[in-house]
Amino acid sequence: MASTRYGTRTARAPQLRYIRTLNCAAERLWKTLTTPELLGEWIGLTVFSDTQYGGFTVTTGPGTQYTGIVTACEPQHYFQASWDDPPHPPSTLLVDVVPGRTDSHLILTHGGITPAHLDLFQTLWTTSLDRLQRYIEGVRALRPRSTEGG
Repeated sequence: MASTRYGTRTARAPQLRYIRTLNCAAERLWKTLTTPELLGEWIGLTVFSDTQYGGFTVTTGPGTQYTGIVTACEPQHYFQASWDDPPHPPSTLLVDVVPGRTDSHLILTHGGITPAHLDLFQTLWTTSLDRLQRYIEGVRALRPRSTEGG
């Protein structure tokens, strides 16, 4: 499976797709992608508002917050979420975890992005996935886990 370090923009729809091969078991990758405390290590402070309904809030930096709701989930394999960036229309985030023989593969597709926000989200995902890779490799995050306080 090929890895992409930067988002691939597709011609058919405004979306970004990333494929990363990570040196860990799929179970560990899934946990890192779905546990609020671990999400804080690589994407930003994350709060699940009500796990029964799948609501969440992610703070990726001072004054930058996204909300959403998980719309589909097959634990250990994939989840899909509505990714809200008010006042813009919601976009869709699809995260797949594919087990390998000695590693695992992450396929992240963020679709339905307004063309004006492709660069913003490309920067967000490239930076966050680089931090995820360092976290999996045991390298400490380059920024504090909490982005509170501006």
